[in-house]
Amino acid sequence: MHGEKNFCDNILWTILGVVGKSKDNPSARRDLEFLHIRKSLHLQSRGSKKAYMPPPQFTMSKEEKRIFLKVLKEVRVPDGYASNISRRVRLDDTSIGGLKSHDNHILMQQLIPIAIRKALPKKVVEPLIELGNCFRQFCSKVNRASDLEYLEDRFVVTLCHLEKIFPPSFFDIMEHLAVHLAEEALIAGPVQFRWMYPIERFLLMLKQYGRNKAYPEASIVKGYLMEDCMNFCAQYLNDVETKLNRPARNYDGGDSMGRGVGENTIFHLDDREWIQAHRYILFNTNSVAPFITKHLEFLKNKMPRADDHQIQQEHFETFHAWFKDHVQLLLRTSIVTFSEEIHKLAIDPHTIARRFSGYAINGFRFRVKSIDDNRSTQNSGVALKANTLSYASRKDKNPRVGPVYYYGCLTDIVEIRYTNDTKYVMFKCDWIDNIHGKKEDAFKFTLVNFNHLLYREDQATNEPYILASQAEQVWYVPDPIEPDWQVVIKMSQRGLYDMHSNDPQVDPYLSQQLEENIGRQDEDLGWVREGEEGDIIDEDV
Repeated sequence: MHGEKNFCDNILWTILGVVGKSKDNPSARRDLEFLHIRKSLHLQSRGSKKAYMPPPQFTMSKEEKRIFLKVLKEVRVPDGYASNISRRVRLDDTSIGGLKSHDNHILMQQLIPIAIRKALPKKVVEPLIELGNCFRQFCSKVNRASDLEYLEDRFVVTLCHLEKIFPPSFFDIMEHLAVHLAEEALIAGPVQFRWMYPIERFLLMLKQYGRNKAYPEASIVKGYLMEDCMNFCAQYLNDVETKLNRPARNYDGGDSMGRGVGENTIFHLDDREWIQAHRYILFNTNSVAPFITKHLEFLKNKMPRADDHQIQQEHFETFHAWFKDHVQLLLRTSIVTFSEEIHKLAIDPHTIARRFSGYAINGFRFRVKSIDDNRSTQNSGVALKANTLSYASRKDKNPRVGPVYYYGCLTDIVEIRYTNDTKYVMFKCDWIDNIHGKKEDAFKFTLVNFNHLLYREDQATNEPYILASQAEQVWYVPDPIEPDWQVVIKMSQRGLYDMHSNDPQVDPYLSQQLEENIGRQDEDLGWVREGEEGDIIDEDV
C-alpha cells in the first residue's frame, strides 16, 4: 500500500512540476551530467549565475496541467468507492494536495491513466497506463499463479520503460520494491489480506479515543476497554442492530431479488411499458425457452418466403401474445402439465407496479439518474453483457451469436407483479448505440456518448428494460477535450461477491503493448519535449 502511495506521489509531483517535491530538479540534472547520459537534458548556462533546464518529455504546459486536473476536478465516483477527490484539486494554481492513502490507491489505478492520456505524449502515457494496470491486476480479488508470474515480468518491463522517461532520482527504494510484489503475492497470498488499510483504520479509531491530551495513553486504554465491553454486551442482543451485526453497505437482502433503497411509490403501467417489461421477462426466463423455439418454427411454416430478419422481427413483436394463447389452448384441449412459473407468466402481469428510487443487488447499489444529478457521487451507470445475434449485412444468412457489452444510464426501477409471490424487478435505462455512441481510443479505453442513444423514440418495440439481476455497475469519467464522450470504468463487487468469476479482472481497458527492446541509456530517445519552454533557475553551471 505504501509503495503504491509513494509511486503515485512521485508521479503527480513530477509531472505537475511541484517545486520542492518534483524529482526533476537541478540536482537531478547534475546527476545526468555526472553519469554522462541524456546530454540534451543537462543544465545549460544562460549568463551570470543563470541556468536553463531543458523541458523533459514528461513536462506539462499550463494548459495541459488544467486538462489533467480538470478530469480529477469533475470526477464523480460511486458511493463508498473513494473520497471526494475533486475537493483536493485547485485549478487556479494547477495543484493538488491533501491526499489520503486510499486517494492515491484510486488515482494510481483508475484516474491518472484516464486524466493523463490527453495531456502528455503517447510514449509517456503508455508506460504510466501499464503501471496502473499492473497495480489493478495485483489488487484483484482473483489472481492465479500464472497471472502473477506474467505480472512479475510486466512490472520489470514497465519500470524499464519508466526509467527511459524519468530521471534516475525518481527511482528510490519504493519504486524498485514493486518488482518484488508479485513474487510476494505468490508466497503470501492475495494482497487484500495483508495491506495496511485495516490497520490504519484501527489506528484512527485509537487516535479518536485520546480525548484527554494530558493523559493520551490512559484515554486510549479507557476508550478501548469501553468499546470491548459494549461489544461483549452486544453479543446478547440478537434483535438489535449493533456494530457487530450491522449489514454491509450494499447488503441486498440475502437473496437474488435484492432490496429497495430509499422511497418507493405505487403507479400504473401504460400499455407501452407493460409490453416492454413483459416481453423482456419472457425472453429471459429459462423455462420459456421451449416455447420460443416452437414459436419460431410456427412462424417459419406460416411465412415460408420470409427471410430470417423478417421472422425474427415478427417473433419479437408477437411472441408475448402467442405465448398466452398457446398455453391456454394447450390447457383446454390436451392433458399437459406446466410448471407453476409458466402458469403465472401466461396470465400476464398486473398494470399496477411499484417504483423505487434506489436498489441494492449483486453487491452493487444503484440509483436513478434524476437523483444522481443532485449528488456528488454517481450510481446510475449500468452495463449489460448480452449474447446478441449479429448479422454482417441484410443478406447475411449465417448470423453469429456472441457476447456484447451495452452501456447505459438508469432512469427508472420498477417492480412488476404477476402474483403476490411472483415479482420481477426491472431496470429501465437509456442505452448507448454501440455503432455511433461507443468507441475505443488509442489506449484501449472504452468511451460512450449519450447523445447517441439506441432508441430515439419511445415505442413499444424498444427494449429499455433489463432484469435487475443482470445489471452490472459502471461509472463514467468525462473526457476533458471531448466533453460529449465519457470513459467507462467497470465496478467490481465489494465483499465476497463474484469470487470465482472466470471473467478478466482488468476492465474496461487492456494492457498496453510495450516494446520488449528497452534500449540503452545513452541512446538519443528524444528526451527533450519539443515546443515547450524549460525553466531558468538561479544556478551557476
